[in-house]
Amino acid sequence: MESDGYMKQPMYLLEISPSGSIRLNPEAMKFLPSITQSVLVVAIVGPPNTGKSYLMNRLANQRKGFPLGPGNKPPRCRMWMWCLPHPRRDDQCLIILDIDGFETKEKGGDTTGTRICALALILCNIFLYNSKGSIDQEALDKLQFITKITNYVQIHSNAGEEGKCPEFLWCVRDSELNLWMDGFRLVADDYLLSILNIGQDSDDCSVSHCLKKLFHRQKCFEFCHPCPDAGDRRMDEVLEGELDREFQMQTERLRGHVLGSELKSIMGGHKVNGQMLVRLVETCVNCMCNGQRIILENLRDIVLCGKPTVRLDRATAGKEVRRLDKAKTERIVPLTNPSAGAAVYNMQEPVCLIENSASGELRVNQEAVNILSAINQPVVVVAIVGLYRTGKSYLMNRLAGKQRGFSLGSAIQSHTKGIWMMCVPHPLNSQHSLILLDTEGLGDVEKGDEKNDTWIFALAVLLSSMLVYNSMGTIDQYAVTKLHYITELTELIKVKSGGMDDESIEFARFFPAFVWSIRDFTLELKLEGRNVTADEYLDNALRLRKGINKKSQEYNLPRECIRNYFPTRKCFVFDRPADKEAMKNMDQIPDSSLDPAFLHQAQDFLKHVYSTAQIKRLKGGHTVTGRLLGNLALTYVDSIRSGQILCLESAVHMLADIENTAAVGEATKAYTEWMGEEVSLPTGTVKELSVIHDRCQSRALQLFMKQCFKDEGQKYQQEFMNAVATIYTDMCERNRKTSEDISTAIILNLGAAMKEKMKKGSYAKPGGYAEYEKDMEELVEGYRVTPGKGIQAEQVLQHALKERQQFSEHIRILDESMSSREKELAAERERAEVAEQERKGREEENRAAQQWLEDERRAVEENMTQLREKLEQERINLHQEHEKVLKQRLEEQEKLQREGFENHARNMEKQIDSLKKQRNESKSPAYLDMALDIATLVLPGAFKLIPATFKLIKNLWT
Repeated sequence: MESDGYMKQPMYLLEISPSGSIRLNPEAMKFLPSITQSVLVVAIVGPPNTGKSYLMNRLANQRKGFPLGPGNKPPRCRMWMWCLPHPRRDDQCLIILDIDGFETKEKGGDTTGTRICALALILCNIFLYNSKGSIDQEALDKLQFITKITNYVQIHSNAGEEGKCPEFLWCVRDSELNLWMDGFRLVADDYLLSILNIGQDSDDCSVSHCLKKLFHRQKCFEFCHPCPDAGDRRMDEVLEGELDREFQMQTERLRGHVLGSELKSIMGGHKVNGQMLVRLVETCVNCMCNGQRIILENLRDIVLCGKPTVRLDRATAGKEVRRLDKAKTERIVPLTNPSAGAAVYNMQEPVCLIENSASGELRVNQEAVNILSAINQPVVVVAIVGLYRTGKSYLMNRLAGKQRGFSLGSAIQSHTKGIWMMCVPHPLNSQHSLILLDTEGLGDVEKGDEKNDTWIFALAVLLSSMLVYNSMGTIDQYAVTKLHYITELTELIKVKSGGMDDESIEFARFFPAFVWSIRDFTLELKLEGRNVTADEYLDNALRLRKGINKKSQEYNLPRECIRNYFPTRKCFVFDRPADKEAMKNMDQIPDSSLDPAFLHQAQDFLKHVYSTAQIKRLKGGHTVTGRLLGNLALTYVDSIRSGQILCLESAVHMLADIENTAAVGEATKAYTEWMGEEVSLPTGTVKELSVIHDRCQSRALQLFMKQCFKDEGQKYQQEFMNAVATIYTDMCERNRKTSEDISTAIILNLGAAMKEKMKKGSYAKPGGYAEYEKDMEELVEGYRVTPGKGIQAEQVLQHALKERQQFSEHIRILDESMSSREKELAAERERAEVAEQERKGREEENRAAQQWLEDERRAVEENMTQLREKLEQERINLHQEHEKVLKQRLEEQEKLQREGFENHARNMEKQIDSLKKQRNESKSPAYLDMALDIATLVLPGAFKLIPATFKLIKNLWT
C-alpha cells in the first residue's frame, strides 16, 4: 500500500458475520483519512460467480486486484475497498467497493444482503448491480432485497433531486437481452426502463418502484462473454489479446461513463473526501449496530462537523434515547500516541462490551471493539461474576484505582446489564494493559432467564485470564449451588469439534485462574478449632462427599467442576466495609471512613490480582492483545447467536485467520514504509538497495511473526514473503528505470553541443573526425565524473556509444584528411571501445542477477531462522502449558487421595499419563524438526514471483 492515499491491492472495509454483527477493519479506517482529495465512489453487488470482481478490475485498468473465483471464502459477507488515483483527474481519487457475492433472495431472518447494500447505497455515488442472462420478472424478483433497504435507511421522496442518492447501473453479463421491438433495436437503457415500467404496479414496495425511489437515474450496460475460449482458466489469466473485441468495447463504454461521472457529495453539494467517508461509515455502522434507522438528512452535519451521534427516528427514539445519551459521554483518555504502536487507555468510565437486550440477545458493542483494536499491548483480563447486588462493581472500581467507574446501585434491582469494560494501565507493568470486565448480576429475578445467565458466565470465563466469583456471607451448600452455571458449561462449550468424553483437561488449558471473594464475611476462619487461611477454607468447602447416590452426585458436581476446570484457586474474605446506611453511597465514601479491616483485606486482594493475574493467552500460549480480545469477543458471540454449541478450537482457528490476515497486511505496509523512508533512488549499486531490503525485510518479518499464530503450513508467512518479493521486485525495477532516465538525461545534456554541431555540419570537413573524437572523449569523461547516475550508468553509455557508431563512420568517410589506414585504425579503436563498454554492461547485469540470487537465498534463510525461533517459543509455551495442567492434575490427585477418594485418584491416571506423554513430546527436538521440515518444503516457493526480466538476466548469467 502506498502512503499517498492510494493502494496497490484491495483490502476489506467491513464485514457482516452470519449472526449479523458488523466488524470494521481498523486498517482500512486508518487508511481512508490519508485521502485528502475528493472521491468518486463506485460500489458493485450481485449474486456470486457473476464476474463482479473481474469487471471492477477492468474498471481499475488492472488485470489483477480483487480476487476472482469462488475460492474458500469465510462465512462472512465482506465489502472490499480499492483506492486508486482517478485516471482522468489528477486531483481526485477513485474508490471501488466490491461486495462479496450473496444470494439475493434472502431466506428466513437473514438480512445480510439488505444491510450491506444499504451501506453501499449511502457510501457510493454509482451503484452497480451485476447479473447474468436477461432482465425479466425473474431477474427483478432477485432484487427483492432492494425493497427492504428503507428498513435501515430513511429517504425522502426528493432525495434523488438533492443529489444524495446514487445512480443505478444494471450490468448484464453474458447478455441474452432481446433488444428488438417492432423491427427497431432499443438501446439497453430504454429496454431497462420499459421493464421497470411494466414491473411497476400500484404497490409502493415493488422492486421497480423502489429502484426509481432509491436511485436518481437508472441505466443498463450489456456485456457479451469476455473470452468464450477461456475454458477452465480464470479471467485474470487470460491475456488482453485473447479477449472478445466486443467485450473490450463494452467495458470501455462502462469505464468511460463511470469515470466521467460527478464526485461523491452529500446534501448541499459538499464533496466528500477520505476523512469524511470514515465518519460516514462509522456513523452508519453504529446506527445499524444500535438498531436505529439511518436518516440521510442528518448525515451532512456529522460528515462535515464530525458530530458523535445521530438523531433517532420517531419509531426508535422512545426506546433508545437513554442509551444514546450515555453514548455521548467521552470515555477514553489516551495516555500515549496510538501511532507509537501501543495505545494505552485510562478510561474514566466503562463502556459496554457485550450488550444484553431485554429479549436476552447478546451483541458486541462496536465502540468497545474500536477501543480494544487500538491496544496492541498484551492484556491482563480480570472478570468478575456473581449474584446481583453483591458489590461486584465496587470491587472492580478498586481494581481500576477509581472512586467511581462501574455503575453502583443501592436498590434491589440488578444495576449492570451485559458485560461492561474498563481499560486502564497495568499498575505493575507498563508493557501490559489491564482490562476489567464487570458482568450482569446472575439470578436476576426480573430477567428470569438462566440460559442467558449461563452465557454471560461462560463469556466471562472465556475472555478472562482471572475470574473473580463474588458472593455474600459464607461458602455453604447454598453458595455452591448458586454456582451451578459452571456445571452447565459442558452443554454449551466444546473444546474440539469432534468432542471428547472428558474435556476437563482441555478446559484447564482455556480457563482462567479462579478467585472466590466472600463479602460481608462474619465467621471466624477456623476449622475443627484451629485457625485456617481463606484458601484452606475454600478447599474445605470444595471437599467431595462420599457416596454414589443422586444426592451425593448433585453435591459433588459443582465442586468437581471448580476443581477440574480451573488451573489455580484462591479465596479472599472481606468484612463489611461500612454501616448499612453509608453503603447506599459507596462511591462517595472516602477510604478514611471505611472499616480498616476491610481496607487491609481489599489491599491484599489488589496485590494478588496485580501480581499474579497472567496475560490472557490462547491455547498454545499465544499472547492476546486488545485487538485480539475484541475479535475473540466477536467470534464467541457470533457462535452463540448462531445457536450452535460454542467450539473453542474452531473459534481460535477463525480468530487466527483474521489475525494472520491482518499480520500480513501490517507487516507488508511496514516494509513498504520503511523502504520508502530509507531508499533514495537511484542507488549507486544493487548491493546498496539489497542491504536496505534485508534490514527492512527482517524488521517486517519480526513484526509479522510477533502477531501471527496457528499459521498451519506457513500459508500466511508465504503470503507475506510473496508480498515482500513483489514490492522489492517493483523497487528494483523502479531503481533501474530511475537510473536509466537520469543517465539518459545526463548523456543528452552533455551531448547537446555535439548535436548542434551535427545539425550545422561542423564535423563534415577535413579534420572533422578528430574534432568529433575529441568531443566524444570529453562527453564520456564528463559523463563518468557526473555523480548520481545509478546502476544503469554503464548500460546507458553502452547504448549511446553504439548509437553513435553509424554517425562516426559517416564522418570518417567525409574526412578527406584521413588516410584509409587511419580510418581503419579509428574504426577498430571505436569497435574496441564499444566492446569494452558492452563488457562493463554485462558485468553490471551479472552483478544484479547474482545479487538477486543472493537476496533470495538470504530471504529464505532469514524466514527459516525467524520461523525456527517462533516455533521454539511456541514449543516452550506448549511445554509450559502441559506442565501447568499436569501440575494441577497431580495436585488434584494428591488431594483426592488425602480425602479418601482412591477410586477417583486412580481414574485420573489415564489423564496424567496422557499429559506426561504430551509434555515429553513437546520437549523433544523432533517436535521442532518436523515443523521445520514442512516449512522448508513450502517457503522457498515464495520467490517464484521474480519477473521475466530478472529471470532472463539470471539465465544469461548462469
